[in-house]
Amino acid sequence: MANSRPFMDFIREQRNGVLHDELSDALQEAVAAVMNEGGTATLTLKITVKSADAGEGALMVKDDIITKLPKQKASGSIFFASPENNLIREDPKQHKLPLQEIKRQSDPRDIASA
Repeated sequence: MANSRPFMDFIREQRNGVLHDELSDALQEAVAAVMNEGGTATLTLKITVKSADAGEGALMVKDDIITKLPKQKASGSIFFASPENNLIREDPKQHKLPLQEIKRQSDPRDIASA
């Protein structure tokens, strides 16, 4: 339509500018989620217009921002089954090595004086 008011004017005025701020934040959140998690994010603005009075010209305009962000990738952990079928962190079939701390006999020599 030739006489259409710019849509951005409505966005700036809806809820005294709160819609504009919320859309900006939602877009930034969507971009961050895609950068951090990969995948795809979607941002949808739903606008509902209905009569606010009995045909007198007033309209109630409501908005709803719907974001669909990629899910955070959950990492897993490796466990082993014990003979009692419990989950444990150490492999019960792996023998333990008798590791010991070795004490230093003397101070290390200064390489420059050697």
